[in-house]
Amino acid sequence: MRLIDRHLLTATAGPFLFGWFVITFLLMIDVLFKYVDLFVSKGVPFVVATRVLGLSLGYTFALSVPMAVLVGVLMGVGQLAADHEITAMKASGLSLWSLARPLFVAAALICATQVAYNHYVYPRSNHTLVNLLQDIGRQKPMLEIREQQFTDLNEELTIFVRSKDDRTGMIGDVTIFEKGQPADPSPRLTIAERGRIIPDHDNDLLRIELEDGEIHEVPPSGEPGTYQLTRFRRHNLVVEDMEQDFQVSERTARSDREMDLTALKAAAAVERGHQDGVRDRVRELAAGVLEHQWQTLAAPGRVELVEAGQDVSRPRRQLLDSHFRASRQKIERATEQDRYQSRLLESYRTKENKYRVEFHKKFAIPAACVVFVLLGVPMAVVGSRSGRGISVTLALAVFLVYYAFLMGGEKLADRGRVDAFIAMWSANVVLTAVGIPLFVRTVREGGPPSLVSLLRRPSARGASAGNA
Repeated sequence: MRLIDRHLLTATAGPFLFGWFVITFLLMIDVLFKYVDLFVSKGVPFVVATRVLGLSLGYTFALSVPMAVLVGVLMGVGQLAADHEITAMKASGLSLWSLARPLFVAAALICATQVAYNHYVYPRSNHTLVNLLQDIGRQKPMLEIREQQFTDLNEELTIFVRSKDDRTGMIGDVTIFEKGQPADPSPRLTIAERGRIIPDHDNDLLRIELEDGEIHEVPPSGEPGTYQLTRFRRHNLVVEDMEQDFQVSERTARSDREMDLTALKAAAAVERGHQDGVRDRVRELAAGVLEHQWQTLAAPGRVELVEAGQDVSRPRRQLLDSHFRASRQKIERATEQDRYQSRLLESYRTKENKYRVEFHKKFAIPAACVVFVLLGVPMAVVGSRSGRGISVTLALAVFLVYYAFLMGGEKLADRGRVDAFIAMWSANVVLTAVGIPLFVRTVREGGPPSLVSLLRRPSARGASAGNA
């Protein structure tokens, strides 16, 4: 390694570590505010609360490292430029590209390390964190259920409520998904207009009383093309083993952010298979409805009515009315089933999108380290000429743009509006498109003009035009 390369890396290493510490600290403050109500309301022991905060570092490291790279380049290279060391190096015959090359190599190594971290460390730490939070949540499940959020009451039961009154326990617009069990493999979807949550602390139970709803049940795999719909005025659901004392458990199920790259790829393939199965059932359902409607168009004769079990002693008009009424009921049931299959297809598609988004995110965010070096070097030169305030402003602007692209793209991809690959890599592509011409111009003799001079030029032109 050349002495100059070592000098550049040393100059940026300190600001990088400083930026990593500050950004991680700021992110952890947000995490602390997020969990402080949970810790207080649940009476979480100090050791457990400390472990939750420690495991939360896994998520913050995934974001803070790329940001720290930009901070390190801006502060390190900016200080060298302010001290005219960059100018002296260029005067000795070294190009800015040869000076920045060790920074790109270091950023590539950090990128590879982050990809390995996202594959091996982050999913396991996040899985442990989610298990710990669920153990905490089971202490007082009434407090854990929140509006507009999915809540896992246990491994088989997930609830979503649009409105909730913590004082009375009343909930509105309730959706409950029950996963299949070995004894009863049929999953159920329960929808109710309103309900009430009643904790039974003596028996470690949680009673959910529902009103005015319906239960959709998928039959076993041996009966494709049918399903069961049950409407109810009142329905009671009991969730057992809701521990009131903190107990550590191990949850086998994993969400998208708890999976490594291999598991995400496999999970997305499974969801695509489920979608293919739903499409096949919809095609079979449509074919059956068309065939049934075609048969209904022709009025049945006496033999057909006898074979259908109709009482032929009644007048023919009554027999036909009964026949068409039965046909209409079959079509209505088929319509209900088609709606359910459509919702099921959308659910599988959403899950696949989430898995694909998380898969590409594990590569896209680490790749930002290289992109930030591409942007950071010319921005550091601009900052050295225009002042540190401009440099900090540019860094914040880059962070906001990247975060907006990342979060907005994730939401659009989850809804199926944008492909997951485009959503996760768009921020890197846009910033690279901005960084390449800026870096090339900086490599040229003289480098880019300062932002202050760029802002002064329009006013100078206006003044000269006024004097003319």
